[in-house]
Amino acid sequence: MKVKKLHLQLAIGVLALAVLWSFWSIIRGPARPTPLAADAGQTPLLAADRPGPARSTVQRIDPASIQAPPAIEGAAGSSSARDPFLFGDEVREVKEAPIALGAEPVVRSILFSASRRLALIENRIVHVGDQVGDFRVIQIERDAVTFVAPNGERRRVVIKGVVGITSTGAYR
Repeated sequence: MKVKKLHLQLAIGVLALAVLWSFWSIIRGPARPTPLAADAGQTPLLAADRPGPARSTVQRIDPASIQAPPAIEGAAGSSSARDPFLFGDEVREVKEAPIALGAEPVVRSILFSASRRLALIENRIVHVGDQVGDFRVIQIERDAVTFVAPNGERRRVVIKGVVGITSTGAYR
């Protein structure tokens, strides 16, 4: 590629002007307001720029006066029953895996809070009172779920693979 001498001279000239402009703007400091702006009756935008004592323009809001958000418990479900992972008219048939008679359900995870108690059992999210195979969930605790069998027998099933700290400080 061949560069013309005139183009090179112009580029060097523009570069020199840019360097001089930057150097000059650093030396002269920040721009000062002109006397014409003060005479025109313009007011500064920021309160810190106003002469006199500082005034707070922010109104204080009492937290007790803020309305509570609407309850989401029992709110209507999704307006669409469509599966977002399917295209067009595709349909997915979901078959629940049957739990063997007499076998204890496997508790995978528990969500435990003051207002809500859920458990992930056999890849299904269940609440107290839900049916899982032949068992009915009667209690959800922090680390276990209690079921009642059809014959009335109560079974407490601990989360599968619970990791905790022993008294020595080691993980078990």
